[in-house]
Amino acid sequence: MPLRKAIPYLPQGRRPFWKGQAIAVLAIGATVVCRSAADPFIDSGLYFTFLFPAVLAAGLFGGTWSGISTAFFGALLVAFIWIPPRFSFHLTGDGDLRVIAFWCVASMVIFLTDFVHAVLNQLSAAEERAATIAREMQHRVQNTLTLVQAIAGQTFRTADNLAKAQEVFAARIDALGRAQILIDEGFGQSVTVETLIKRTLIPFDTGQLVFSGPALTVSRDVAVSFALLIHELATNAAKYGALSNGEGRIEISWSEEQANGLLNWKERHGPAVIGPARSGFGSKLLRSAFPHGEGATYITFEPDGVRCTIRFPIADCSTRAVEPADVQPVVSPAT
Repeated sequence: MPLRKAIPYLPQGRRPFWKGQAIAVLAIGATVVCRSAADPFIDSGLYFTFLFPAVLAAGLFGGTWSGISTAFFGALLVAFIWIPPRFSFHLTGDGDLRVIAFWCVASMVIFLTDFVHAVLNQLSAAEERAATIAREMQHRVQNTLTLVQAIAGQTFRTADNLAKAQEVFAARIDALGRAQILIDEGFGQSVTVETLIKRTLIPFDTGQLVFSGPALTVSRDVAVSFALLIHELATNAAKYGALSNGEGRIEISWSEEQANGLLNWKERHGPAVIGPARSGFGSKLLRSAFPHGEGATYITFEPDGVRCTIRFPIADCSTRAVEPADVQPVVSPAT
């Protein structure tokens, strides 16, 4: 349809004023030419017949001010040339009423074109948001699949038996899923460190955990790796460290230092621990969780428990963070 083909040529947002006025001049010129050519064949009373479509076209393609200029100056020019006495602004009879009536109808046409532009601008903004969300979702899916492949490869490559590997893999995927759910609750926003840590540690005995720290936030991309880091530390603590007995205690604190976040994980009163003989998934995750130069992790095996320090990038403070939601705890095996 011709009208549908014209939609891509309609201006989105505000067209420059001078362009709108240029379109108004062209519309008025086209009106005068068409009215002059048709003058011998139409009733002399149809003075504004060709000016109505000119106002509509100027409003659609030039914007509101273009339509206003076309209606105002076009009506004066048509009245000057054709309404008796011709070539004079001293109108007689109902000439003044005809001009005023035209301006009233033209104002409705201009209002209609302005409404069309508002609808088109909203549709354009909605399409842009949809495209942004689609690109973001594609990026997130690719990152998630890459992370799942890395988890699966490392888990099954270093496992002693298949059953144990399946249990560890399920726990890690569950931690990844909880992090994704938390992030999806505030799509496009950051997540508070406290919320992320507490949600990640739901499967573990929170009575042995102590939290402290200011209201820091992390971006969505950082949050997934951050949650896996915390889950891996808690998993190892449940297997070998402070969470493996009823007397252990883990102190988790975080602070802001030089525009970065600094988290301290300190286990106390657990069984004596020694460093691992080989580098496992947790160690590799600690080394590669954050982009190069944007974060770092340090882990030491002290006599009374593991100590881990994580430096991580924090999100812009102006971004509203996701707050904890009322959810039922999801219990998964601590491996």
